[in-house]
Amino acid sequence: MKLNLFRSLHEWQLISSFFVINKFKILKSAGLIILLTFVIHVGVSPLHKINEFKRLVRADSLFVEQYDSVYNHPDLESLVKESSYKQALLKLSEQDSIQLIINLHDSIVCLSIKGVIIHETHINNFKDDKVLKKLPNMEYVKLFSQALKIQSQWATIVKEPIVVRNAPKDTAEAALNAYQPDTLIQKPAFMKLELDHGIHIIFEQDLNPTFKHKFVRFIFKAKINVKNIYKEIFHFIRFQKSEYNPTIVIKMPADDLRAIYRAFPTNAYVVLNINT
Repeated sequence: MKLNLFRSLHEWQLISSFFVINKFKILKSAGLIILLTFVIHVGVSPLHKINEFKRLVRADSLFVEQYDSVYNHPDLESLVKESSYKQALLKLSEQDSIQLIINLHDSIVCLSIKGVIIHETHINNFKDDKVLKKLPNMEYVKLFSQALKIQSQWATIVKEPIVVRNAPKDTAEAALNAYQPDTLIQKPAFMKLELDHGIHIIFEQDLNPTFKHKFVRFIFKAKINVKNIYKEIFHFIRFQKSEYNPTIVIKMPADDLRAIYRAFPTNAYVVLNINT
């Protein structure tokens, strides 16, 4: 009995000594394994989004029944996407308030109301999303043949600028004040829209000439990245699927970006044409 107890204590001491001597190697190996698992967890997130889009289509039995399989032919891809865009515009024209149209094919962003274009600006540069770009025709039609609702919006732009000015003493001073520039509109312009189905649109001003502009852009991007990392870590520790948000980045003139952001309402809709 004593001999068995001695052997057990001896074995325990050996195991304890092994962990004490190699604890740094063990912790390093465990950390590398966790890091590798996290990278894989994030890396497969586009596959989860692709499967989510497939389930979205299968869940709509009426859409599946009415969809013509001829549209799946590769030669018809451009026509099918253009048709989806036109259908979405028709549905958007039923809305009474100002809505947003993003046409990557023609590199333009528009504001419209009841089908009438009231503002149009040119996109200087954009970066599309790999998942959205490779969508099969059937899933593309399901997603983009209708307008997508803006679930949330965030920008470095003041939504409703307020300018405080002293009352003019006479008509001459009043005329002079009318041409004084609004200093609020000079702030750097960056905006993020979160749409239905987890699709994100990031707008950036095309030029960042000063340090202030570069710094504001850095903070804007940093907030987005920190939020994404926090979200992925939260899903990882709770053993949940990682969430992939298809993201399109658009660069355009700052003045037009400010005008667009201030014009459309909080509950606006967006029509996307990503037939690139």
